[in-house]
Amino acid sequence: MRRLKNSTAAASTVDTISSLPDAILCHILYFLTTKEAVATSILSKRWIHLWHHVHNLNFPDINVETVKSSVLFNEFVYSVLLSREIIAGYNVMNSFTLDIRYDNPHLAFDLGFPNIRKWINVAVQRKLEHLCIRLDVDNLDDNGLDYDADYPNLPVSIFTCRTLVSLDLCWFRVKGFSFSGFQFPSLKTLNLKWVNFSKVRDFMLFIAGCPILEDLHISQMDFFLEKDSLTLQLQEFKRLSLPKLKRAEFVQFGCQCFPVNALSTVEYLCINTLKVNQLQRPYDVVTIFHNLTDLLLHYHNRWDLVLHQCPKLQNLQLSKGLCDPMWCEKGQENWVEPEFVPQCLLSSLRTCTIHDFSDLQSELMLEQYILKNAIILQTMTIWCKTEQPEMESKLSICPMASETCELSLCC
Repeated sequence: MRRLKNSTAAASTVDTISSLPDAILCHILYFLTTKEAVATSILSKRWIHLWHHVHNLNFPDINVETVKSSVLFNEFVYSVLLSREIIAGYNVMNSFTLDIRYDNPHLAFDLGFPNIRKWINVAVQRKLEHLCIRLDVDNLDDNGLDYDADYPNLPVSIFTCRTLVSLDLCWFRVKGFSFSGFQFPSLKTLNLKWVNFSKVRDFMLFIAGCPILEDLHISQMDFFLEKDSLTLQLQEFKRLSLPKLKRAEFVQFGCQCFPVNALSTVEYLCINTLKVNQLQRPYDVVTIFHNLTDLLLHYHNRWDLVLHQCPKLQNLQLSKGLCDPMWCEKGQENWVEPEFVPQCLLSSLRTCTIHDFSDLQSELMLEQYILKNAIILQTMTIWCKTEQPEMESKLSICPMASETCELSLCC
């Protein structure tokens, strides 16, 4: 009986994971950070070289606070790149992710960015499909630097990488390059945050070079464009087409010549921006969003006009966002009910959420209008900054087109 117990205990200590094929083990390591993957080399002889064959480099949540930590991290990345070349001899890198924060500009500009550009150059030469580089630098203002002027330059090698499927960039400058001929023929997902283009035309050509784009996320980007230049840019790019686009988000985005017709295929659209004219229509085109089911809109734009262009809309979120209260109130004073009820209110809208509600009379009119016209509305949720007992009583007696609609007020 004792022998049986011993044999059972011995069997339970068998390393079944290490007996798996290399391909499966490398697939498991793919989901670890590079530091964790390298650490598995000490487990046994079976694991010594496995991490070299993983087709991704992943460095998330890196904090560089001192010169020493900067030097150590740079040396680690270079050693990983060199080891992969020597041991595995691979000329393939599927994914490269770097999310890094520097404690001060010296660590970033003098010790960090020159190395990051070299790493990007190495990565894009190896049939890279997914690139995510997010930079952050603390204490810029304390050092007298211009945040906008001191973006690091984006390496030009990125624009020659035709294998990219997703591109995620935060805090770069795109300057001094000619974009007339570059293309991203495989790019499906594009996320740009705090990316500074020296010319609005460069940005538009950047987008035009992504013919199969499916997901587009743009935030914290602005341009200065003279009125005459705006007219020329609208004419030049009014036929911009993104036929595969399904999701688009524009947050604090100031490209006034971006044509709305390029977004006509989306199923999800977020326009969280202050200026009503930031997404311009070509002069003779009224865009209909035939596939749009989810819309998040800054409601100090003419939200009612937008709804007329979304006949299949199912979920609507209206948000006040960041704006000058005086400007917002002035813009809302003139709101009147549209002459015709939008088709989506009559046939498809199921949920409506209103954020940052205040006590303006026009905002109350907005909710009442939706309630009395949305025939199949299931829920309306209103988020208030403070308790609004008067508004609650007024809405409770408001006629509702939907007999099953649930009204919720949250603070």
